[in-house]
Amino acid sequence: MLMLRSRKGLLALVLSVATGLTGTQTYAQTASPAEATAAQLSPGDQKIAANSKAGHTTFVLFYRSNDQLTQTVYQTIKSGASKRNDAAILPIQVDDRAERGLIEKFDITRTPLPAVVTLAPNGAVTGVFSQQIKPEEVDGAIVSSGYAQCIKAMQSGRIVLLCVQPATRGFVPKGVQEFQADRLYRERTQVVNISATDPGESQFVKQLGLNAQSASPQVVFMAPPGVMLGAYDANVTHAALATKLASAGKCCDDKNCKHHQTATGPSSTTTR
Repeated sequence: MLMLRSRKGLLALVLSVATGLTGTQTYAQTASPAEATAAQLSPGDQKIAANSKAGHTTFVLFYRSNDQLTQTVYQTIKSGASKRNDAAILPIQVDDRAERGLIEKFDITRTPLPAVVTLAPNGAVTGVFSQQIKPEEVDGAIVSSGYAQCIKAMQSGRIVLLCVQPATRGFVPKGVQEFQADRLYRERTQVVNISATDPGESQFVKQLGLNAQSASPQVVFMAPPGVMLGAYDANVTHAALATKLASAGKCCDDKNCKHHQTATGPSSTTTR
C-alpha cells in the first residue's frame, strides 16, 4: 500500500475555522440555512438562506458602528466579491434586536469588531476574521463543494474519508467501505466523493497534493477539528485506517482510551 504525500493547506484553513469563534461549530451543526424553516429565520438568516439556494458564499460582516475600520473591511470584501458570481456580503449591526439569534449563534459580542464569518452554501464556516481581512483571504474563504462538505463534516464532529475519483471507472475502495461499516466508526464517519478532473475541485485537489490524472481513486483521511491524518491510494485497508486513527488519538472521545493516551500523553491509569 502506497501512502501518498499529504499537504497542510487544508489543515491550516480548517483549524483556523474550527477554532476561530465559539459558535461556529454550532451553526454548522444546527443552523444550516437550507434546513431552517422560514418562520424561524431573521431577515439576516433569510438572506443567508437565499444565498445558499443560489450557491453563494455569504460574508457576514458583524459591526457596531460604520467607522473607518468597518468601511475598510467592507470595501475589501466588496472588491473581492465583485470579481465573482458566487459571493455575497451581509452586514449585521450587532445592536439590531431582530438579529439577536444570528449574533448569539456566533457569540459575536465577545469578538473584536468588525468581524467577518464566511458561510459556504451548505452552512459550513469557511473563515473567521476579526477587525481585518486581506484580499487573498476573501478568495480563500470561497471553497469548492467538496471542500465545504469536508469542513462541515468535521465541524459536526465527524471523521471524513474523502474519495477523489478518476475521470472514469471510479469506486469507493474496499477499505473505506469496511471502515465506514465498522460499528465503532459508522455513526461518526462521512464519505465524500469528488472527481479529480472536476474544474471546480481542481484547486482543492492541488492543495491536497494529489494526482489529478490518477487512474484509480485516492483517499484522504481527516478527523475533527481539522486534522489531516493521511492520503492513500485505493489499496488502503480498514486496518490501516483504524490504526492511523488510533495513533492520532482520534478513535474515540474517551480520555482514558490507551490510544488517546499514546497520542496525547497519559491522563489516567485506566485503559479500555
